[in-house]
Amino acid sequence: ASDLQPSLYYYLVAGWGRLTGWSVWSLRWPSVFFGVLAVPLLAVLAQRLSGHQTVGWLAALLAACHPALVYYSQEARMYTLLVMVGLLAAYAVVCGAWQPGKPRLALLYVLAATTAVYTHYFAFFLLLALVLAVWLEPFFGCFPMTSPAGARPSTQRSSFFRQPLIVTNLIVLVLYLPWLGAMLNRLAVDRSYWLGEFKGGEALRAVAIRFTSGETMAEAIGGWLLIPYGLITLWALFRLLALARSGGSERAPARRTLLYSLLWLIAPLAGVLALAWFAPKFNPRYGLVALPGLLLLWSAGLGWPPMVSTTQPADGLVQRPGRWHSVLMAAGVLVLVAGALWSNANWFFVRAFSKDDWRGLAAFLRPRIAPYENVVLVSGHAWPVWHYYAPDIPLVRLPAIDVLDVDAVLNFANTAQPLRTAFTETTGITGTWLIEWQNEVVDPSGIVPVQLELGGREKGQMARFWGLTVRRFARLRAHRFVDAPPITQPLAVNFGGQLALVGYHLMENGDLLLFWRRLAGEPALAPDFRIAGETLAADGAEIARLADRRPSAYTYPVDRWGADEIVMGHIPATDWLGPEPATGTYTLHLTVYTLQNEQPTVLTTPDGLTGIDLPITVKEFD
Repeated sequence: ASDLQPSLYYYLVAGWGRLTGWSVWSLRWPSVFFGVLAVPLLAVLAQRLSGHQTVGWLAALLAACHPALVYYSQEARMYTLLVMVGLLAAYAVVCGAWQPGKPRLALLYVLAATTAVYTHYFAFFLLLALVLAVWLEPFFGCFPMTSPAGARPSTQRSSFFRQPLIVTNLIVLVLYLPWLGAMLNRLAVDRSYWLGEFKGGEALRAVAIRFTSGETMAEAIGGWLLIPYGLITLWALFRLLALARSGGSERAPARRTLLYSLLWLIAPLAGVLALAWFAPKFNPRYGLVALPGLLLLWSAGLGWPPMVSTTQPADGLVQRPGRWHSVLMAAGVLVLVAGALWSNANWFFVRAFSKDDWRGLAAFLRPRIAPYENVVLVSGHAWPVWHYYAPDIPLVRLPAIDVLDVDAVLNFANTAQPLRTAFTETTGITGTWLIEWQNEVVDPSGIVPVQLELGGREKGQMARFWGLTVRRFARLRAHRFVDAPPITQPLAVNFGGQLALVGYHLMENGDLLLFWRRLAGEPALAPDFRIAGETLAADGAEIARLADRRPSAYTYPVDRWGADEIVMGHIPATDWLGPEPATGTYTLHLTVYTLQNEQPTVLTTPDGLTGIDLPITVKEFD
């Protein structure tokens, strides 16, 4: 219940793993299974709505090769299960689950909808879309006045309140009551995101790229590809609108297909984005439940048989295929399939889209780790991954959390004791391999590597593993870890009444640590702080220029600091001493400024100075 999503997927994987054993194959197999099931479900649903087999076949093709569905069908997450049960619930609704006298379809809807909301919280937005679609069907004339056998008859406005719709959704809600408290608690306490301004435009662009090019296309290329994808979507929408406005037999199914596809696409995305305005936690994959709406729109708009009337005899329209419509349809399908294959090829063959190489790291480390060494893992919430690949290697988790928490930021006080315990003399452990993953969230300032450097010495480690940072430390002693910032040169420099430099420390490897504190009170805290500077040699010659940066880390801006917190900024030796650091006496001229709408404003000291000079003597490097 403390995880970010409901429990059903985890129960399914747990049961499956007990039957088949725990391996990469068994963990990924459920995702493949549900992803494959989604293909015929979308095909049957598209054919049921449109009445054309061609639309169903095209829906199957687009679903089978869509890069987002291929990607998540190979990832041990719940998203393909969510898509599959969403399709199942929609199929039950389209076939008449809320019509009187269809208890089997009503039961199918209850089971599918309950499964969906126990799989992902955002499934509620899809159920809302389905309710809206059924409610709006009579208003949009989605059924002919004389319905063929098996089709839903026309309804009046009061049909929204018919009993099966209310009863089935009430049953879903009652079945969800055991988990309702967990959901509300998760919404209240979830801190897996940073507070800040939610940028709706950027979020919509990210969703558009994922819904077209998937997760495995470079952002810049995916942005340009939105142009042809957008034109195809507009053409599909235009075709369905034209069919919906026609006076032939295609009018009612075209209107119904258009209604369901648009609501399926828009309502869940609108719900996810609206929620992000209040809690700015967003990832494009959260909207994956809405992807079938776009696939349905594409398949219907492109796959609907292109007919134009030639004569109108007494018994109805005589139609023939439209040549240009066929050419445009074929071109649109070709572009969609080619784009999908391109993105899928990136997923399988381009290194930049590889998953983080935990398996390679564990295989590398196992024969090399010494009996007197352990592993320090930052962030600690990745421990299940490490435990899977290397359960025999002792592990220190920093911080010791199970779910990512942006408030669980490491500092000297909360890292000293766990490190002392891990490297006390009684353990016999004097060395470690530091593995960093998502450390920019929980250790943005780099406290842990500094602690390990203070406690011992870093050894050269040349191996590189995709998505992971590995560093090796030796000669660690428990008494060397510090509880407070190691300020050897205390200062009290006030910049504009907002930021204070309280001191600095020169590491034995030449890295410079600056220690900052935000000042409470007026004026109001600026939106963004930056520092810059240049290093001068004893003769006044400039030897290095410090590139503009935030005082601590990019992912740890001043507005995230605690009111009385002393925050470290880590400047590598090569940044402030140049590419070839050398011993000597230097002066670092430091400037602090703020950014407001990309306009810099330099903060002055109480003496009116625009910067300060830090005298630093480098005696030796270790």
